Amino acid sequence: MKNIKKLDKFNLDNFIKKDKKQKKEYILTESEKIKNIPINIIPDLKKAYKIKEVLNRFITKYIQKIKKLEQIESNQKVLNQINIFKKNYLEITLPKKMNENITNLYSMSGAMDFCKIQLVLRSLSTSMGSLWEKIAMCSNCSINPENEFGVKVTGVDLISLIDNKITYIQMKTMEDTLTAGQSPRSEKELLLHKHSYFAASFDTGRNWNFKSTEVKKVKGEAFWSLINLNYEYILKEVKLMIKEIEDNYYEKKNNEV
Repeated sequence: MKNIKKLDKFNLDNFIKKDKKQKKEYILTESEKIKNIPINIIPDLKKAYKIKEVLNRFITKYIQKIKKLEQIESNQKVLNQINIFKKNYLEITLPKKMNENITNLYSMSGAMDFCKIQLVLRSLSTSMGSLWEKIAMCSNCSINPENEFGVKVTGVDLISLIDNKITYIQMKTMEDTLTAGQSPRSEKELLLHKHSYFAASFDTGRNWNFKSTEVKKVKGEAFWSLINLNYEYILKEVKLMIKEIEDNYYEKKNNEV
């Protein structure tokens, strides 16, 4: 009866109105009240376990409610996120990387084109990881817990309602983005949850580095369709964005000559 009383005190409408800091405080405070943790949970995942236990109390109705309030069509939301990323990269990150001076084997060899290209590609690959998460948040059934509540659930980039089941998802760019040595860790993180996926945002046909017989793997069209987003549209717009960034790189480079 005590647990029922506690749940009754939680008012979803009031919680939604709180700012991110207040939501975070509530979740962390409630998570600290959880004392019974399964013995198979390793020490550095105990906090994640407690946080997901709190989230699971209300997350289904929370996602359903906040997503009903959104008016913009999903493809338009996706395009908005891509355009924001592209503008920021072209106007801030790309010029910065092209003007950056570092010493590496390429620069020591006088291969300055290789040196600049490596800097740009590394920064682009790293920063695009967060773009996939932002695109996924355009889904009508998904949120990112850190973006929504200011709390990090270790190993989780997305919480989605898939077939009305609370599903925790770890996202990577491609099938082999995760190194083989990181696979056991990712598996432990995802096995905290009753329903989970390890997802590759794009289907490149490469071999999976994530090895698990217990956590499902999903990629490309199969992944994005699970969260009600159009993979072909996302892929088309991402390819156009990358080509525009490449063209802009060569234009800036030629203007330096």
